[in-house]
Amino acid sequence: MNAQLTSLLTAVAVLGTSATAQAGRRHDDTDYADVISSRPIYTDVRVSVPREECFQERVVYDDGYRGYDGGGVGAVLGAVVGGVVGNRFGQGSGRAVATAAGAVVGASAGASIGRNSGRGYREPSYGYEQRCRTVDETRYEQRIDGYDVRYRYHGRIYDTRLPYDPGDHLAVNVNVSPADY
Repeated sequence: MNAQLTSLLTAVAVLGTSATAQAGRRHDDTDYADVISSRPIYTDVRVSVPREECFQERVVYDDGYRGYDGGGVGAVLGAVVGGVVGNRFGQGSGRAVATAAGAVVGASAGASIGRNSGRGYREPSYGYEQRCRTVDETRYEQRIDGYDVRYRYHGRIYDTRLPYDPGDHLAVNVNVSPADY
């Protein structure tokens, strides 16, 4: 009988210890509260967006001799000088022939001199080219940083800040523990 009594007392002690341990433990549960209001909180954020900006720019092309015509200018000048010289040596109707012959000989000589001298004149040309560059366009945007939420649970009103909009109901943790004496 002693063994039975010992087993019974041990069982009662274990159950009593377990009940005492349970009474000191906290119980957590989830319930839902009604959301009264949810107001977004905005923060100004600086945003830099790169964009391409293009424009037409006037440019100067200096690509060598311009106006060099292979002796054409020399031929014209030679014809004028040859015509004047031929005109001085001719007499009567021969003057016209001398002027023409002087112009032909002068044109030939002037063209030859112009081709051999290699002289021209440098004349730059102008044009427009498209130029582009990347520029940063900075602007400010309002972004939602969170929500100030007011909710009601069992007749009491609470305020909190959340990173999301909870909607009509908010899950709340309910903690029950014995009051301290």
